[in-house]
This record gives sequence, C-alpha cells and structure tokens, in this order.
Amino acid sequence: MKLRFNHLMLFLFLLPILAGCVSPFDNRPPAQTDRPNIIVIMTDDQPVHTMEQMPFVQEELVQNGITFENAYVTTPLCCPSRASILTGQYVHNHGVRTNRVPIGGATVFEDVSTLAVWLEEAGYHNGLIGKYLNDYDALPEGYVPPGWDDFHAFVKKDPVKDFFFGYSMNENGKIVQYGFEQEDHSTAVICDKAVDFIRTNRDKPFFLMVNFYAPHQPYLSAERHKDLFKQYDENFSRYAPPNYYEEDLSDKPEWMQTGEQPDKDYVEKVHQRMLRTLAGVDDSVGEIVALLEEEGIRDNTLIIFMSDNGYALGDHGLIGKACPYEECVRIPFVISYPDKIPASRVDPSLILNIDIAPTVMDLVGGSSPSDVDGLSFLPALDSPLTGWRDGFLIEQYQDDGEDRSRASFVPPYVGFLTREWKYIEYENGERELYDLVNDPYEMDNLASLAEYESVMRELSARMREIRP
Repeated sequence: MKLRFNHLMLFLFLLPILAGCVSPFDNRPPAQTDRPNIIVIMTDDQPVHTMEQMPFVQEELVQNGITFENAYVTTPLCCPSRASILTGQYVHNHGVRTNRVPIGGATVFEDVSTLAVWLEEAGYHNGLIGKYLNDYDALPEGYVPPGWDDFHAFVKKDPVKDFFFGYSMNENGKIVQYGFEQEDHSTAVICDKAVDFIRTNRDKPFFLMVNFYAPHQPYLSAERHKDLFKQYDENFSRYAPPNYYEEDLSDKPEWMQTGEQPDKDYVEKVHQRMLRTLAGVDDSVGEIVALLEEEGIRDNTLIIFMSDNGYALGDHGLIGKACPYEECVRIPFVISYPDKIPASRVDPSLILNIDIAPTVMDLVGGSSPSDVDGLSFLPALDSPLTGWRDGFLIEQYQDDGEDRSRASFVPPYVGFLTREWKYIEYENGERELYDLVNDPYEMDNLASLAEYESVMRELSARMREIRP
C-alpha cells in the first residue's frame, strides 16, 4: 500500500510537467498569463525611409516580423491621426479634425470609448507614456483619460526645447517638471518609464503605448548622438528621391505653385537631425526588446512600430506634413510577434491607422464597437491577406490656428487612394490625380486630361460612399 501511495504522489508531481508546464527544477520566475501583451511604439512625424537607419528596429522587429510597405494614415496630422488610432475611426467620425481648437485638439476628443477603455473591460492593464494628444494641457490639470491605469503624458512644453527638455508630465494625476540635463531628454525618460511598466506588469496582460516625441521639430538629439550621420552633410543628393525639389510644379494646385520652397541646406540639416533623434528611439527599442526577452515574455508580446504621420523632406519642394502626397500619408509600420509570425516578410496590403484598434481587440478576443471604421488585419500574421480592402479615404482639414508655413497650410481636401490611383479634391475645386503604378513619385498630375475623367468619377463616387 505504501508503494502505491508513493507512485501516486510521484504521478501527481510529474503531471504538470507531462502537460507541458515549466519544470519545478527551473529557477526562472513563473510564466505570466498566456494572454498576449501589446506594445505600440510610436514616433512623431517620421518619414518612411528613415526606418532603414534604425539598426535595432531592423534587427529586432523587421527581421522578426511583418513590414507593411503600404501603411497609411487617413489624415496626415498628429492629433487627428492619434485620435483615429485610439478609436479606429475616420476623422470625420471622431471629430478631432486638427491639432487645436476650435475643431481639434484634446478638448474636442470624446475619450469615453477608446481602445484603452475596451481593453480595460477585457481585463488588460493599460499604460501610456509620452505624447497623448495635442493641446492636452487645455484639459483640467492632472486629468487622466478613462481606461489608462498608468498614465505619463506630456503637458507643458518649453518654448525653445519643446517636449525634448524643460517639459512637464502628468504622471497619474501629478504634474512633474523635467529639466535640461541629459537624463531629462524625453526619449530617455520615456524609455525608462516603459521599462519600469514592463517589469511591474510582466505577470498580467498589458497594453502599452510608448509615444516618443522624436523626430519632431526642433529635432533635439541626445548628446551621445550629436555627431552621427555626418555623411549627410557631404553628399545628401545620393539619398534624394526623383521628386526632390521637383522643378516643374505647373500641374500642381495653386498652394504648391505660390508657396515659398524651403532652403535646401536647411532641409538637409533637418534630415540629419531627425536621424540623430531617431537614434535614441532605436536604442530604446533595443532596450525594450532585451527586457522582454529577459522577463521571458518576448514571444507572447506583439510590438507595433509606427509613426503618427509621414513627413516631406524636400519632396516636391516641401518640408512638413498635412500634404496629400505619399511622403505625408505613408508611414513606417512593422509588427513583430514571435508567437504568431513564423518568418519575416514584406506585406503589400493597404493598412491604415484606423485598423490598429480593431486588430488589437481581435487579438485579445474582445469586440470593437459597431461604429469602428477600421478592419482587423490579424489574419495577416499567419499569411498574406486575401480579399482585403482595395482603397480608402484620406481627408485633411484646416483652422485659423494652424501654422502658415507652406507645407502646413495645405487647403482642406478629401480624396481616395488605391494601390493604382490617388485622387484629391480641394475645397476650392482644384483636383489632383496620380497613376501610382507608373508615377509613384507623383510628378504628373493627370486631373486636367479628359481621358481620365471616368477614373476620377469612379474614385470620387467611392470617396463619397465613405464621407458623403
């Protein structure tokens, strides 16, 4: 009888091991819940091509994930795009049309139904670190939006250093001021806070937004990166696309023909300084991924790396965002999730910022509200998408508070974009049409040619199906 009892105890001891559990002889911390973690790492105003100069992003994310080469924002401006990410809605539906009042900014955003709220209801611990929404400081002091358990957001910015040095943050309701030392550089602070959040919450399913300010103007890098990318001083033209300072703008709308082009030397310096600020972001990506591996949760964590909008750097003679051209509306976008993505690949599907919220909810087994405009691209993790969207709406608004520089003061427009065509209608009646297959750099506006009227009618009709 004693022998049988000992056999029974041994069987009960081994049962978890036979079932695939961690060995009792393993000294590592116990594994967390099998529900996936989600981390969104977002930059501010990052041109697509600059992602190539980020080695940690390339090695840790691109080579271990899916790069969506046709990822877009539906409105190429910070606050409207960030609101679309949080709601899964087009701008005309969530109502945050510009960066500031009267028709934009944080005070206009209705935050009672967002991705954070939906994930909280699904049992997730949610954190946001860095930039939330433009004009967030206009909300009541210490205000933390619904759904966020750990909230560290920029509030006031320094008049010269912006949100790189001398800024303040709302840290879970308490306003904390940061100075001008290297340890106060916002990229370093955001990274440290992200690391703390992951360490603290490794044993619970979490959602974390890591929202860097880089490479936004005034493009301030950490001291250790100040001498990087000097080769851009010597021969910048090697890196310039065919539409760099496009000479013939006679086919472009009036705002393009009458605006003053920025100085080339200035644009080249901005490019160089952007890359230096992104070096800090890249280091942070490496540190975050290393921590996930150290904590044993890398395989079960989906990471999205993206920007809130693109940015023109001399393309068509522009510097800035808000324009309808590829440089403004296309964004860097890569997803890494070792548990579900067997090998790295490039995916050509049209992916939008409004797709993030429904995709995340699909991943965690939750549901999105019926008024969400985006689609879940979760099936793309296993194999290329089939039967996916073949077009989408882009829209841009304007108010009296916006910057009047050439690229920022873009007249209001609405348009429709497919893999083959881009069609734009301006509020003043001007139009643009580009054949993206044969003219990917948008050098030749075809809107004045009668032979393309049927194409424009079709695209205009599809556009009005979404926004009447």
